[in-house]
Amino acid sequence: MVPNVYVKSYGLSLATIGVILMMIRLLDALTDPFFGKLVDKTQSRKKFQFWAIPSGIIMTIGYAALINPPDALNNELEILTYMAFFTLIVSTAAGVFNVTIQAWPLQWTSDILDQSELVSRREQLTLIGIIVASTLSTTTDPKIFTTYLFVLTIVTSVAILSLPSAQIASRMRSSFNWDRLRSLAFLMGPLFISALANATAATLFMFYVTDYLLLTQSNGGKLLAIYFISALLGIWLWRKTIINRNIIKVYKYTILMTIILFIPGFWINDTNAELFTLICIGTGLFIGAELLLSSMLLIKKIKYMNQEDNSGIILGSWGLLMKLGLALAAGLALPLLNFWGYQPGLTLGHEGLALTYLATPIILKLISLILLSIYYYQNGHIYASHQD
Repeated sequence: MVPNVYVKSYGLSLATIGVILMMIRLLDALTDPFFGKLVDKTQSRKKFQFWAIPSGIIMTIGYAALINPPDALNNELEILTYMAFFTLIVSTAAGVFNVTIQAWPLQWTSDILDQSELVSRREQLTLIGIIVASTLSTTTDPKIFTTYLFVLTIVTSVAILSLPSAQIASRMRSSFNWDRLRSLAFLMGPLFISALANATAATLFMFYVTDYLLLTQSNGGKLLAIYFISALLGIWLWRKTIINRNIIKVYKYTILMTIILFIPGFWINDTNAELFTLICIGTGLFIGAELLLSSMLLIKKIKYMNQEDNSGIILGSWGLLMKLGLALAAGLALPLLNFWGYQPGLTLGHEGLALTYLATPIILKLISLILLSIYYYQNGHIYASHQD
């Protein structure tokens, strides 16, 4: 919604917006480990509520301001400054919220099955929110989306306050040694590359659907809904599957299947665009698995290292990588398409758009699969079912 608002209302170029989003996300990403450490050090059984509720409120206020720019913005510098400031506010607050929610299961319970259930429910509810938001984002009136944000924030805050406290308040029994991050990096590396592939596809999705497949934005919203509903189903399906499986083996399988499902896209265009629905369903099922499995891989690694008390800073570092992926997706893919001559809504059927949308995820996921196979050879025992 944000790029569309500023492209259509103020005539900003896609390349300019892409570079700004990349710079903001790179700057904001550095704060995630910092806030993760603060969450870990907070000495309270209600520490997750303490961090989640204010960050959620700030995020909502910032996003409402971002998609409802004032009429007083008169020149490009004012527009860019306004957009950059509130994007930074939204992104930073979202980072704090995400780190808090991700660290919560690890410090709430020590049982891996309970943690798996919490992560599964978290990802399912997140996807439900994305489905609703994606549907509402197709509306031309930002006030409808703004109302939704404020109502949801109130409901979420009440729900978070009603949750029980953490079982044990953090006492920082084990200090975090940054040398430990080296072993985590061997896991985070392939997970990051796969997430970068997903971020690139997500960044280009609506452009690909509307300007290459020549579908309406409304139909694009429906395809997004189909994709996310499939991912929602995928989380439920794969949570049942991983109970008696080696998690990393299952994760490798999901990456391979995602690659295979993207390949037929090279034969799809505006004449057979309805076939793209099948790709949305298939990739959604496996991306849902990836959302669940990546969290469980990190959780098992953290437990194996006995670093539950430092889960905030570790997952904050993971959040840094995720934002780096979003920054790279927006800051590289969009300017590249602009360089190739693609202009949203003007250059219809642009082959470079289709090639970037389809080939980039395939190449990145192949790299991820290779690196993950190397990691599995060295650390596969951590994820065996008997380690639960």
